[in-house]
Parts: sequence; C-alpha cells; structure tokens
Amino acid sequence: MNTKPGGDAHDDNVDGVDAVAAGLAAEYAAAVSAIATAEAHAMSVLARAQAVGLERVAEIPRSAGREAELPLRALAAELGACARQPDRSVQRRMNDAHTLVTRFAASFEALAAGVVSVGHVRSIVEHGVKLTDPEVRAAFEVEALERAASTTPGRLGPQLARLVEQVQPTTFAERHKVARKSGGVWVRDVEDGMTELLLRGPAVPVHGIHDMITHIARDVLNTAHAAETADAAEAAEAGAHEESDAEGEGEGDEVPVDSRTLDQVRADVLMEMVLTHRIDTETGEGLGDGHGGLASIRATVNVTVPALALAGVTDDPAELVGRAPIDLDTARILAKSVPGWERVLADPITGGVLAVDRYTRSADLTRHLRVRDPHCRFPGCRMPTHRCDVDHGQDFALGGATDHRNLCALCRRHHVLKGETPWRVKHHPGGVIEWISPGGLHYVDTPPPVTVGFVPDVEDAPF
Repeated sequence: MNTKPGGDAHDDNVDGVDAVAAGLAAEYAAAVSAIATAEAHAMSVLARAQAVGLERVAEIPRSAGREAELPLRALAAELGACARQPDRSVQRRMNDAHTLVTRFAASFEALAAGVVSVGHVRSIVEHGVKLTDPEVRAAFEVEALERAASTTPGRLGPQLARLVEQVQPTTFAERHKVARKSGGVWVRDVEDGMTELLLRGPAVPVHGIHDMITHIARDVLNTAHAAETADAAEAAEAGAHEESDAEGEGEGDEVPVDSRTLDQVRADVLMEMVLTHRIDTETGEGLGDGHGGLASIRATVNVTVPALALAGVTDDPAELVGRAPIDLDTARILAKSVPGWERVLADPITGGVLAVDRYTRSADLTRHLRVRDPHCRFPGCRMPTHRCDVDHGQDFALGGATDHRNLCALCRRHHVLKGETPWRVKHHPGGVIEWISPGGLHYVDTPPPVTVGFVPDVEDAPF
C-alpha cells in the first residue's frame, strides 16, 4: 500500500498488516543479498590470486623450503596494500576463498546469487572441510545449503556439526588427536584500550581453567560481601546514641563495596595468576583495583605517554606502542617499574621524532629508531618494534649508510618480502618510507607522531 504525504498513521496498517515494516524488511533483505553477491566477487578475485600464487610456487624447486611461499606473500602484500588491509589477513582470505571456490562450488554459487550469506558459507566450509571424500562432501553440501535457506548462521552451525558426525569416515577420538595440534594463544586488540586473549585447546583443561577462575572469583566476591555484612552489623550494634558522636569519623576505615560482576573478577583473577603466579582469595590482594598483576610487568613493552598527561595536567590516553591505546593509570604503574627513561624531542607541529637521548650510556641510533618506528613499517603491519629487525633501505654492502635516514623496523615477514621479492623501498626525509609493489603501485608509510616515550632496557631484543 502506498502511503499519502500527511496521511493518517493508520494508513500504514491495513487489516493488521504493517506495510511500511514489510517494505523495509524486503528492502533490507535485498541489500543483504547484494552484499553477499559483492562478497562472492571479492572471494573470486582472492581465489584467482591464490591460484596464480600457487602456479608460481610450483615453478620453484622443492628444495627452496619456506622461500617457496614468497610468491603468495608478494601477491597478498600487493592486494592488501591496494585495499588498505593487512597482508597477513589477505593471504589467509586468499587461501579460504580458494578452498571455497574449488571445494565448495555449490556454496560459492549460492553466495554469488545472494541466496545465502557469508556467515552461512563460512559455517558450511568450517564443518565441511573436515570431509576428505569429495562425494561425501558434495552430499553434505547439498543438505547444508537446504538447511541454510531456512535458518540463521548461528543455528546452522550446530546442525552441520551433527550432520558431519553422521557422515564422518573417522572416529571422534581420531579427529580430536589431530585437532589438538591446532591449539594456540592469540591476542586481539579491541576498542577503548582493551585487548582479548584467546586460548584454543582441548575442551576439558580449558573448561577446567574457566571453572577454577570462576570459583576463585566467587570466593573474592563472597569475602567482600561478608566483610560488608560484618561491618554493617558492627555499626548497628553501636546504637543510635553513638552514631552522632562517630559522625564524620572513621569513614576511611569502611570496607568498600565490590561492585564488579563475576566476569570482571574472573578477568582480574586470571591476569593476577598468570602475571604473579599467586592469588589471595582472603584479601583479594591485587584484584581490588582492576590492574591485577600490572606491577609485576618488567620492561617488555614500549609505551608512549603524553608528558602533560603523565603529569596529570591532561587526560590524553597513552599507547601500548604499535598495539592499542591504554589508560593513564596503567601507564603510570608501568612507568614506575621501568629501569630507565628516554627523553624524546618531537616536532611541535607533526609530532615526528627529532631526537632521542639518555643520560646513561646507550646505543643512541637504535633508541632513536625504536621510538620513531613503534611497529613494522610495511603499510598496515602492526608488529611491535621489539619483534622486528633493523633493515637497511640501501644494502650496507652496496654503500648504504647505517643511520636513521637509511634504517627502519621491519618484521621478519616483510624483511624477507623486501629482500626476496620484487617489492622495493625508498627512504625519504622525516622517516617516511615509500614502498613500490611488483605491480608498480606506490604506498607511503609515515611514522606516527609521539610525545614522551619510555622503553625497556632489553639488551637481547632483536631491535
């Protein structure tokens, strides 16, 4: 039904049918379908890039070892730099897209037609890739697509997990033995100075860890609650006639109410246990301020702090260099534990590093680079400096100078990429790095502005 301008609100509803809502729903569904088609196009490009990379890899002798992967790295870097995306992520997506196109063609066609979403397809591939028999996998895919047409990706996953169990040629025990090799721990930075620690491991010990920190967290909260209750009872026994005499006195001795949730205490408990190897459930020591274990961190991080913020004049956030913003309370705690400070002179307009010095004897040039380059200088890469190499833009053996105008931080992946593939680098004044891709495209990486930095005395650090 078409509504008339200025018409009655009830014009939108005829016989209980909300025409406006129905129209919006149809329009949204069409937009989601168009997104799926666009995603399929992007995956098609990535799959073709993977195919080209594999062809080039096949031309390299098998004795080349890990160097055989370089054509794929170079292609991923080319695509990632052009699209302003991390090349590591692009390389993973290239592999995933190639798997989808070559092993799950029906799902790819459904995505291109806008029939299913990326979430549906990811779930199908995630479960179906476990099936090594092409005929079994094809039959699974047909059934999976039928179910995807009538449910959400979240509900589809458990259904497919059960379906795979029904057609799997191997036992669960055999598959679990293989899956254990995929365990690991990852870090993912999120918003507002927070970071997620992700652990993948066998179900029993991982659930055991969660159960253990849950019990400890409950003990901490119960202890706080008991102290609060006892304090209230003691105050009640004092009687009304004593309240006036005690007014305004002893307020600093009151037991603070712990208002944290169980999840919040769990997080504090885990940080405290890992960083200090201890926990005090009776007193909650180290858990009351939400900074569990910070004081035990010793010089493994590089933090940039605005000088006025460190002095308490402004509230500008600090930064865990190359990773994520952090709150000033955390920065101040870390600042107290570092063995030495560096003074950084920054350009008042651009914020770029002009000079770095230290009152104790040190490698000035290395310190200058460590502050100027908080992370790898390949476009989009955020590998922290302490995990990077120092690279000569122009090879030292070919006359390249060992100074800040010819040096920069490169992670091992991009160091190898520069040295073993057609990717090239040019250094410009102010620490600006220009990358030239094999396809002839140019990308400029400018060092981020800094104010005051403090970095650790880590003599055995690679950078």
